[in-house]
Amino acid sequence: MNEPDADGRKLSAAFERTMDGIGADLGPLVAASARQGRSIRRRRRLTVAGAVTAVAALAVGGAVALRTGDGTGSGGQATAAAAASATGSPAASSTTPVSGRRYPRPVEPTDDSPEQPRQGTGPNAGKVAMTGHAALAALAKALPSDGRTSNYSGYSQLTRTGSSDPGHVMTVADLLYDDGSGPANVRLWFQGGFGANLKPDSHPSADDLFSCAKKNARGQFRSCSDSVLPDGTRLVLTEWTTRDALEREVDLLRPDQARVTVNTINTAEVAGQAKVQVVRDGLPLSLDQLKAAAMSADLQEWITPAQAQQAGQAIRPFHDGSPEHNQPTGAATTKPGSTG
Repeated sequence: MNEPDADGRKLSAAFERTMDGIGADLGPLVAASARQGRSIRRRRRLTVAGAVTAVAALAVGGAVALRTGDGTGSGGQATAAAAASATGSPAASSTTPVSGRRYPRPVEPTDDSPEQPRQGTGPNAGKVAMTGHAALAALAKALPSDGRTSNYSGYSQLTRTGSSDPGHVMTVADLLYDDGSGPANVRLWFQGGFGANLKPDSHPSADDLFSCAKKNARGQFRSCSDSVLPDGTRLVLTEWTTRDALEREVDLLRPDQARVTVNTINTAEVAGQAKVQVVRDGLPLSLDQLKAAAMSADLQEWITPAQAQQAGQAIRPFHDGSPEHNQPTGAATTKPGSTG
């Protein structure tokens, strides 16, 4: 990791190396996961690039702050509130970083896309797959309330290992979190049923992915710690740097076999620059705070239509970050929920 991974090639290669040899039982799920690995960092250019403009949006009162629900309204869920005026908002106010260095602002997506929830079947009949909106609502609600969230982007799709498989939900969600000292990109990646495919004698196994002894073999991390929680959750917390870029990540495997990854980095795409740039000193979120977000009880593979609708109203504006939406014109696409 000699420089920030602007186009996702490093993450994609690392992900595919990790998934190599997992076996036929993962099948299309692995292929879909690999595609998501590539799209996640590609979307970093889009959302992180969108990062700065979130701040610009504040100047016209366009940003949205998500706060924890107070028990009123629809079940006390997180609700959206209009941002404060530019003079009073942390993201829009002029701040002096500890280093004294002034940083560029991230680019902001200008679209506001709807999201069509995917209906569940079989045991999930009457429910819908967790949407990008819902994942963002859960993420923003779990982050410290003294910061501001903006630049919402995400998508959801189903992955299947066969025609009789009702499918597992894969959801990606990105936002910017600003504690008043500048924005940092925060990404949530949810993969339902992931752990069911990690056999003890396969590669990778859970130990390969959730053990620092294995992950540190290449010595790429500044710090790494792993643990097994009382309920059986496998947890690994990592931090690494590349010059001024700082990245932290919490990766966990829950007893229900869902994998949840929450990552934050202080680089973003900025206007007029070919590569991502550092946009703030350090990071506003600790590993413990990322852990709390990854363990949010609101992150469920299947949710009610009412929950999806509420999140769709709260998370605005929203950028469709799906691979097919962001591919160049004329490129081949794979529809969400397909197995190829």
